[in-house]
Amino acid sequence: MTSQVGGWLAAHLATLELSEACEGYLLGRGASPSTIERLGIREWVPAKTPCTNTHFTSRYGAHGEKLDQMVVIPLYGPSGTLVGIEARSRFEKRVTDFRLPEAAWNVVAINTPRCAEALWAGGAVWVVEGVYDLCALDWCIPKTDAVLATLRAGLGKDVVEFIARFCTNRVYMVYDNDETGRKATNGWVDTATSKRRFGALELLKRAGVHAVDYRYSGKDPGDVWSKGGLGKLQRTFVVSGV
Repeated sequence: MTSQVGGWLAAHLATLELSEACEGYLLGRGASPSTIERLGIREWVPAKTPCTNTHFTSRYGAHGEKLDQMVVIPLYGPSGTLVGIEARSRFEKRVTDFRLPEAAWNVVAINTPRCAEALWAGGAVWVVEGVYDLCALDWCIPKTDAVLATLRAGLGKDVVEFIARFCTNRVYMVYDNDETGRKATNGWVDTATSKRRFGALELLKRAGVHAVDYRYSGKDPGDVWSKGGLGKLQRTFVVSGV
């Protein structure tokens, strides 16, 4: 059952488009026209009909005024249920997300459409942090595979269970090459408690999934794109290189 705020949000998303400036920005960040369309990425404009959900209005205004001109990425569960949005500014380093009540029983991530079907059919999954990393990899991975952006460095229990349920191939962990990304992939020792914290590789292994730490040069896949374009991406992310 769709919540009232979910119905309002879905209806407004259906009216949104992309300005020429916003589309140019997305193309510059590595998003292809087909990826933009398949993910349903749009530019927010205030809604004509006010939202009645106080959680939304307290953060963004009755019509979503505080999201104006931001890049909006719909978040869908595995069955295609809308579970929220992620919004990114084109003008400053500002990212915000809004979760619908439906997110309580769905995986919250950004993925290429038909992700579950691709994995069930034998495709591999490439796990990244953000949407622009997903857009970059979507240029060069095998068409049989899927990309999953977890919105942060780290796998929640829901994502691990989703991957374990559907993935019959392997998982390539492609988190950012910084301290946070490396810890999220390989785990770390909590200095305060001296306890070992499991990273994605161990969590997936314990769930029966074959996971690989994909080592590459560059800050993240989006950075590889910005510095070398498609050619650099294709040389960096190749299955034979694992």
